[in-house]
Amino acid sequence: MRPKVILNCAASADGKIALSNRQRLELSNNEDFERVHLLRSKYDAILVGIGTIIEDNPSLTVNPKYNSAKNPIRIVLDTKCRTPRNARILDGKSKTILAIGEGTEPAPIQNAEIIKCGTDEVDLPRLLKELSNKGVKSVLVEGGETVMWSFLKNELFDEFNIFISSMIIGGKMTPTIAGGEGTLELDDLLRLKLDDAQILGDGILLKYSKSNN
Repeated sequence: MRPKVILNCAASADGKIALSNRQRLELSNNEDFERVHLLRSKYDAILVGIGTIIEDNPSLTVNPKYNSAKNPIRIVLDTKCRTPRNARILDGKSKTILAIGEGTEPAPIQNAEIIKCGTDEVDLPRLLKELSNKGVKSVLVEGGETVMWSFLKNELFDEFNIFISSMIIGGKMTPTIAGGEGTLELDDLLRLKLDDAQILGDGILLKYSKSNN
């Protein structure tokens, strides 16, 4: 039994999640920021990849401006254990778990628990089982294109929320919502069911689940 998993991301109207040079930009508006921080306060854990940690250095906590509830457990998919020792997720404000590869032997890391699962990449089903055994009942995934694709292709999610902002970025090499190797066969396409569409300020929130078709 795995925890409930919700995938959450923000993108431009053409499905991009960064500038063409991979520079991060704010895609969410104030209404969406409030929604995201409320989600964080309700979920047991929040999960991102090492790319997000290195490029953005987020704290992954709940902003008291939006909600003053407890902070979620912070989980990083970090096969080679590359998390900088001065990363904000190691500030001790909430529990942090680094999911690393079996062959990695890191030096002791302050304010972080290590879970080894997988070799070339983190074994997500195994990690989710480990988290469930630790009492984690819900996980909010806020990773970039690689992490999103990993959860999507393995169908390890219950909900998929996308906030679409009112901007166009363009660029054929610009990061998108889902990266990875993509789908090569029509029969392998992941079909989604649109459950809700909600206007948030100048953007729109789309809520999907897995289709039964």
